[in-house]
Amino acid sequence: MKQIIALSLTTLCLLVSCKDAPKTAPKEEKNTYEAVSQTEPSTSGNTHKIVVTDKIASGGYIYLKVKENDKDYWMSIPDRDVEIGATYYYDGGMEMKDFESKTLNRVFKSVIFAEGIRADNNAVKQTKKSQVQQGKTSVANIEKAPNGIRIAELFENPEAFINKEVIIKGQVVKVNNGIMQVNFVHLQDGTTGNGKFDITITTNDTFQIGEVATIKGTVILNKDFGAGYVYDVLIEKAVRL
Repeated sequence: MKQIIALSLTTLCLLVSCKDAPKTAPKEEKNTYEAVSQTEPSTSGNTHKIVVTDKIASGGYIYLKVKENDKDYWMSIPDRDVEIGATYYYDGGMEMKDFESKTLNRVFKSVIFAEGIRADNNAVKQTKKSQVQQGKTSVANIEKAPNGIRIAELFENPEAFINKEVIIKGQVVKVNNGIMQVNFVHLQDGTTGNGKFDITITTNDTFQIGEVATIKGTVILNKDFGAGYVYDVLIEKAVRL
């Protein structure tokens, strides 16, 4: 389950489901995996051969009804061109039961979230890498929240905050709602630590791109949701203050 792109997969592709989208269209969650150029025949016992029988695009992802042997089921991958009636392959996947898609106004009894599908049975070799943020933050310096920390502080010494609650004030720069039944939100406050300036939070609250918000949540390191959603530093169960 790892989307090969410049993601959070989602979800998971990941990351991957959908609550009500914000007024400004959310950008897609990017994963933290990169492909090695060569391919090799897949020898994984977890490779699935499917035939697509239906498809529904929603929120940067596409839901596919597929047939595998005599079994029919739904799966979700990051949006791409998919031909109904065509045969595809995928590796792995994570099942979510009784999964509600808000944008589709529908509950799926079961959905398999996968990193993607391919047209042949050649698996692309993949290597996990740390998330690398390119360029620099475009957000102007935002005043630290009372009793809070700066994003730079978190990235400079993440071990000091592991499993601890932190308060951060920042500008919302990216939103991906309904991934694995939570919302993925990216914050920046104008500071940079160890080359990183964008912190991802998971939350049940709704945020709009461009707003300045203060949140409180628990710092988790090396979080792997599966489906390509892997984070060196993540703030979970964040709530708006």
